[in-house]
Amino acid sequence: MAHVIKENCWKWDAKDGAYFMKYYDDYFLAQKVTFVHEQLEKQQFKYHIPLEWNEDAHILKQRWFEGKSADYRKVNDQKKVLKALQALHETKNQINWQQHDVLPIYDLHQKWQRRFERFVENEVLLKELLSHHYNEVVREAAHTLNQLALFNAHESMTILHGDVVHHNSMISNRDVVLVDFDLSALGEASDELILWMHRVLSQTNYDLVKLMKDHPYLQTARHKLVYLNFPNEIMRESLFYLKLNERQKLACYPFIQSIVAEWLHYKETLKNTIQTMTH
Repeated sequence: MAHVIKENCWKWDAKDGAYFMKYYDDYFLAQKVTFVHEQLEKQQFKYHIPLEWNEDAHILKQRWFEGKSADYRKVNDQKKVLKALQALHETKNQINWQQHDVLPIYDLHQKWQRRFERFVENEVLLKELLSHHYNEVVREAAHTLNQLALFNAHESMTILHGDVVHHNSMISNRDVVLVDFDLSALGEASDELILWMHRVLSQTNYDLVKLMKDHPYLQTARHKLVYLNFPNEIMRESLFYLKLNERQKLACYPFIQSIVAEWLHYKETLKNTIQTMTH
């Protein structure tokens, strides 16, 4: 029996247990995700769900994992997710990810530059959403991008999960697994940690000092803390808002306003903290 989760994903109850099934229109994307899981399985990487054999190359099949999405407000969940991400990044010591041309190169600066351009292109609509705060978001984003352009230090490349949203880390009583490697890429581990911190800071009153203290692995990204001044969450969620239908927009509007208000409340404190920690 099949239970639809979303358009291309379903839970299949078979005689030997339940499976998670995902269909990919893009054959090459399916092959990339398959490749990542196969390489991780060779190293007995415990923070993923191995693929099961399936005759259709467009469908990935995995044992059903009974767990819940990580709660980034909880320190214990944060620790579990970071432990898995660190282990993933450190697979570069066993797997030469760079020798394969399956994984695209992840360029965070370029990604944010494109997001900024889309934000400016939609100025009229976004001013309706953000009102006079729109100009402040654009100003902060432009200033941070100019600062990032000055960075020229490069780290060794490794595999990045590529999408560290809370629901891509599933937690049970004893285990944590990373799911959905669709956006996996080759890049600098510190970039993924910056993106993770962007997700988590908004759930923890932007307490960067505590976050860094709780999780020593984040020191890997200490030299990039200025990246946290980029209003990434606001820009991403606002652009996503524009894609919604009117009913969905009504439901999403209070959320957008809340993250803008919180960012405005904490942004100067965060800026000062970053300056203190990096000088």
